[in-house]
Amino acid sequence: MKILSFILFACFLSLSASAKTFSIVVMHTNDVHGGIDSSEAVFMNPEYPPQLGGGASAATLIAETRQRCIRENKGFLLLDTGDIFQGTLVGTKTKGDAVVRYMNDMGYDAWVLGNHEFDLGRQVPEHLMKAAEFPVLAANIFDTTANGIVHFAQPYIIKTIGPLKVGIIGLTTSGTVRAAFEENIRGLRFDPEVPVLAAYRDTLRAQGVDVIIAAVHLGLPYDRWDAWDDLERSEKEGWKSDFPRNAFELARRVDGISIMFCGDIHVGYQEPWVDPVTHTPCFQGYGRGTNIHMIEFEFDLETKTLVGWKPFQDQGTLVTLLSDRFPRNRDVALGIDTSVARVEIGYGEKIGESMIPITRIGEGESLLGNMVCDAMQWKLKGDLALTNKGGVRTDLPSGNITPRDVFNVLPFDNTLGAVNVTGQFVKDMVEDKVAYGGSGLYVSGMRVKIDRTKAKGERVVSLEIGGKPYDPNKSYRLVTTDYLLEGNSGMEKLAALRSDAAIETGIYMRESLMEYIKEFSPLNPKLDGRWVNVDRN
Repeated sequence: MKILSFILFACFLSLSASAKTFSIVVMHTNDVHGGIDSSEAVFMNPEYPPQLGGGASAATLIAETRQRCIRENKGFLLLDTGDIFQGTLVGTKTKGDAVVRYMNDMGYDAWVLGNHEFDLGRQVPEHLMKAAEFPVLAANIFDTTANGIVHFAQPYIIKTIGPLKVGIIGLTTSGTVRAAFEENIRGLRFDPEVPVLAAYRDTLRAQGVDVIIAAVHLGLPYDRWDAWDDLERSEKEGWKSDFPRNAFELARRVDGISIMFCGDIHVGYQEPWVDPVTHTPCFQGYGRGTNIHMIEFEFDLETKTLVGWKPFQDQGTLVTLLSDRFPRNRDVALGIDTSVARVEIGYGEKIGESMIPITRIGEGESLLGNMVCDAMQWKLKGDLALTNKGGVRTDLPSGNITPRDVFNVLPFDNTLGAVNVTGQFVKDMVEDKVAYGGSGLYVSGMRVKIDRTKAKGERVVSLEIGGKPYDPNKSYRLVTTDYLLEGNSGMEKLAALRSDAAIETGIYMRESLMEYIKEFSPLNPKLDGRWVNVDRN
């Protein structure tokens, strides 16, 4: 065996000496959110969805790719950029254990912590980091409860891959402080991404690293051209913060990064975003384990620079994990399916039915967003209700609806609360949310028209509550979630009312939706114009 190893190593040196370039194939996942189980691709066809094989199909593809890289004398990396477990029953109910066991079996090279890793408290990622048989990265998270200040996870790793020395820096969105409950991240400090990435870039350079990969839980935006306009405007006016709004900005402000893999925003880029100034290519996939990146990067061995990239499969750089194309690995499927069966007992029973697929499709409102808020308002008998769009994670199918379906829509353990507010408070709160960014809110009991071309504070051009123009001085009963009552997602005004005025019921958000479905089934919802962006019509 030693003689064979020596011969193979000698052959590799001979090939390397004659080669002018060397390739590394990277497989990348982001925002898996517990999606290691098989599922239906309703996003492709709501009526007749094809089957997705989840982690077991990915296992087939990963094994094939590793073997092909060995045959073709190419390097290989398997990376994940965060939010691995919270979102499905198997992910949430096992507190990520089932997902990390799967990642151990797959031989991941690194996992970057995402903001949703902290949804069940900081003890959960601490446990998962110990269970992981691979490095866990987060260069900008610091534990202030220890003696002094120490990194919560590793800041980076260095791997020798063929003739190249590769460094991988991990970053977690600093927006975690706005996206997580305060108690869940107590004692942790999230430093700004720009100076941290620049500092560790220099650290890796000083150690003779040839290739620097930034693996970041910071997203490429949904609307790349709007984001690009914002980037150019911010650069022209002068950067006002070391906290970048998105991965576009990070790639622009920190040069010398060979490749950037992103996460946090669930929009896939078939072709990378390449910053025209720093020339850093940025990659991001869709969420919930529906797909996986497969990219071959070619490096010049003399200059140790990236000279190009291409898909490693005929299907493109971003491969959908359809089970008929990539049959599920039997052993991996058995492990995943066993975990799923244990946690889904009782979740497959019918609670109602829908005449149509109830989706999140829509620029302002959506069928599903409307129904979620209608259920909240109905359950707590409010005058109006609202929630953030990011908490509604997937669509409801047509036909029979089960608790499993509702859990997948609302996987976070958010509870409902009510608070009495004035009409002026509601108007100001919506103005703040629109100024904060994003696509707005899901609402019930109100109709609002937004014009983002107007000045800050004047973008709500019309507001009705209960079918009448809002009264600035009237008191209204507002139903929302504990997450927003803590001031998250740009709703700071609500946080000021939580301690003395909010009534928190302990009723889970998804319980209200399940009861609503049972009460009003069969469902056949329609859009009603409750949130309109007049500047985009």
